[in-house]
Parts: sequence; C-alpha cells; structure tokens
Amino acid sequence: MRINHDFHIHTTLSLCAHDASATVESYIRNAKRNGITKLGFSNHMWDSAIPGASEHFYKPQNYDHLALLRPEIEKFDGCDGIQLYFGCEAEYNPARRDIALTEEIARKFDYILAPNSHTHMMMPREFYEPRQRHAQFMLDAFLDTVKSPLAKYVTAMAHPFSAVCCPYPRELLYPLISDAQYGEAFSLAREADIAIELNTCGYVHSTLQQILDHPSLRMFAIAKECGCKFIFGSDAHSAAPGDVQDSWWIAYVLAQALNLKDE
Repeated sequence: MRINHDFHIHTTLSLCAHDASATVESYIRNAKRNGITKLGFSNHMWDSAIPGASEHFYKPQNYDHLALLRPEIEKFDGCDGIQLYFGCEAEYNPARRDIALTEEIARKFDYILAPNSHTHMMMPREFYEPRQRHAQFMLDAFLDTVKSPLAKYVTAMAHPFSAVCCPYPRELLYPLISDAQYGEAFSLAREADIAIELNTCGYVHSTLQQILDHPSLRMFAIAKECGCKFIFGSDAHSAAPGDVQDSWWIAYVLAQALNLKDE
C-alpha cells in the first residue's frame, strides 16, 4: 500500500516541540519531497472547561492556543497538492476517566487523536512498579476512551500502549496485556469507529530486524483481526528532513509487516 498521509504532527504550539523548524511550511516541503499528500496537525490539547490541567504544560495548551494555527493552515491548504487538517492530541484525564475535552470544543476540530500512554504525565509514579499495574493503567485508559460518549469525536488512538518516556524499556509492557484483553479493547475501538495509530516514533533508530521483532506487532495484528482501521503518524516534533523521512520509511515497513491494504 502507499503511505500518503501523516496525521500526528506537532508544531511549535506544542510546548514540547522546541525546534524552530516545526512549522506548517517546513512540514509541507518535506511532504512534497516524499509523496505525502495529507498532513494533520495534532498539537497537545486540554480543554479549559475541564479541571485538572497541569499548570505549566497543559493549562496553556487550550483551544484558543491551538487555534492560532488555523490561519496558517488556511493559507497553505492545497499548496503543492497537499491537504492540511486541523486536529489535536486530546489528553486522557484519569480523574475524569475520559479525555479532557467537551463536545463544544471537539466539534471544532477536523479530527482528534486520543493517547492512552502518556503515563509519564497522567499516571501516578507508584504505578511504574509492579509493571503489570502500569500496563493495566494504559488498558483502563484505552477502554475509558473508546467507551466514552466523546468517542464519536475521536479519530484514532495515538501510540496505543507505547508508554511515553518510560523509565524502563517500553517493550516490556506489551506482553503484560493478554491477547484477550487486547481483543476486547480493539473490538470496542472498531465498534466506536476509532482507528489505531501506527505511530512510527517508537521505532526510530531501530534496524529493520528490530522493527520486525518488536512486540507491538503482535498487538497490531490483533487489532487487524478485530477489524480495526489504521492511521499513520510520525509524532514529529521537528521538521528536520532526516527525522520525517525515517518515520515515513518505518510506516512502509509496518504496513508491509502487517500486510495492510488501502481499504
């Protein structure tokens, strides 16, 4: 299959995207060179109407902040045949057991990504051990999201079960969730029409064999068996050409390994 999109891109509006190259115009230049025709911008988001946002990270990243990107998207949309989409990565709020979003704000986006694995920010630190507790936190966050009344606004689960900034190798967590548990989670995602993101960030700097042996492929294969659709995302925080090119190459490897088709 042909990889023609990247729907997980951060610009400098995300407070963790410090590279000055992380602009719409720079990403478009890279996309043109690599045959990508659809780009989705998914800056981090926490709805101001939902309590619990971290003071120095999520509180400033509300809808008004993200909407600063709209004029730039409108300016460049369609340039060089590349379609642009205004999205967000809406955080999971464990206190609410739902994503930190209201319907009013959700309707303003072209698409929404929902992570279940930002455990470095949203999970109590004592959940790191035993590791089964860490895995269970991600499973609960996934189930809460796909069962939520807001699920109808969620396009895809971002980097599912890939524990971001984990203090030990995140690969150790995948086997702690059973095939049956994955099956339940992905069946509910399919029923909610929520896609599963193939996030290439976790494979950067891996060899081809390391990607093919990665424990996440078992998880994705179960999602495929459950009838889930997939979406690709680089999770780019920089538009440095080498970074995004590596990510799009990895997307092809994952698609081939899982024998994914356009449909």
